[in-house]
Amino acid sequence: MKIPEPREEKSGNGSGADKLVPLLEERARTKELLALIENKRGEVAEEVYLRVKIDYELRLGNLNREIKRQARNFENTLEDYRDLVGRLEASDKVGVRSLEELKVRYALGEYSEEEYKKIAAGKKEKIDFYRSKIKSYKMNMERLDSVLAQLENG
Repeated sequence: MKIPEPREEKSGNGSGADKLVPLLEERARTKELLALIENKRGEVAEEVYLRVKIDYELRLGNLNREIKRQARNFENTLEDYRDLVGRLEASDKVGVRSLEELKVRYALGEYSEEEYKKIAAGKKEKIDFYRSKIKSYKMNMERLDSVLAQLENG
């Protein structure tokens, strides 16, 4: 079974959190600056206050849109991982059943010990491959779920 890489991994971005963290930090800083601007309201002309406030509100809006776009990318990647894990688990099950069948056929004398060991080794290698990929994808899914939960709470 050829295992395609999810969209996010193809671009070499890993989980993508390296792009998201600066956005979240910038959003937090922009919110702080908006609060500071509000504190300066009576100290400057209303026109200056409004112009600066609108500028920072626009920045915050742009940041929020980009963060939402990143979240959609994460959700798409998470969906890819779910699909891949499902296919890998199905392949793993087929591999395990195939190995069981091989053992029965060997016990019935259909294969020599040498043939059995060679075929069994290949099947075990595939099963190990599927299981390592499943584990890797599930770890990535947990990370993405965690990031998405932080976005929802942020």
